[in-house]
Amino acid sequence: MTDDLELKRDLEALLFASGAPLSMDAMLGALELPGELGKPLVETALAALAAEYCGNGRHGIELVRLAGGWAFRTDARCHAVVSRLFELPEDAARLSPAALECLAVVAYLQPVSRPQIAEIRGVNSDSTVHKLLERELITEVGRSTAAGGAILYGTTQRFEAVFGLAGLDELPALEGFSLTEDQKDELRRRLGLMTVPE
Repeated sequence: MTDDLELKRDLEALLFASGAPLSMDAMLGALELPGELGKPLVETALAALAAEYCGNGRHGIELVRLAGGWAFRTDARCHAVVSRLFELPEDAARLSPAALECLAVVAYLQPVSRPQIAEIRGVNSDSTVHKLLERELITEVGRSTAAGGAILYGTTQRFEAVFGLAGLDELPALEGFSLTEDQKDELRRRLGLMTVPE
């Protein structure tokens, strides 16, 4: 019983001190637990902590799966009081419609190049891509094998954390987006879809 309490205590300290989502491997390494034996123990302790910090109104924080790991975050009900204490950092500031559009193209079609982003959006996207790189919401993930070898971009763990995603499989379905016919054709071609939702 004491070992379980110590493990929960140590995990709580790691998650609090990290300031960013912690992967299972990072937690196992810090706890000096072998993966095959330690992983079930850590998963059980994380489940217990998540139940304790579940956003039920008793605590100002909650423990959630985020960006491929686990992290404490402020309970949404505490946003007003926390924002009065701290000025929101730039990466939490509202993104412009152009930045959101560009980010959506990268998120759904990654890996994707600047020329492809511009083609889909219908406007030059260089400055928007640069701003998203500065905010560490996207990153270079390789080069195209086509002539010219354009840089390819994908989203980052920071993107997942900022938007509250445990992983890219939690992106909203495309059905929720209003697309032009040209955009639908481009998505059909890139995603290999026969139809794209209206």
